[in-house]
Amino acid sequence: MTEEDATKAVAAALAALERDSEAAAGAVREIGDPNQAFQQATELVETLRKLYEASADLRAEQAARIFETERMSLAGLADRIGVSKARAAQLVKTAKSVGRPKAETSEDEHV
Repeated sequence: MTEEDATKAVAAALAALERDSEAAAGAVREIGDPNQAFQQATELVETLRKLYEASADLRAEQAARIFETERMSLAGLADRIGVSKARAAQLVKTAKSVGRPKAETSEDEHV
């Protein structure tokens, strides 16, 4: 798959995710029994929470890829991705904990 195809696939998947989330919320509103509606709304929240956490890990992995590939300092990474140096370090640490063992958090490693 080319980068352009991958970018289009991501955009399509995100649009579908948004549509499906709206459809689920609409369906919850149609449930007559408020207890059942609450249970289903809770399921929606839990599913979206899991998706959020997985997406946050993916984002951290991509930040670590930039850090590793471009062999930059944490300050450089922070500037590149528009976060504080402390947040950049957190992202790299998160990536390391979810399976990217090469990521280093020491400023001295990539200067």
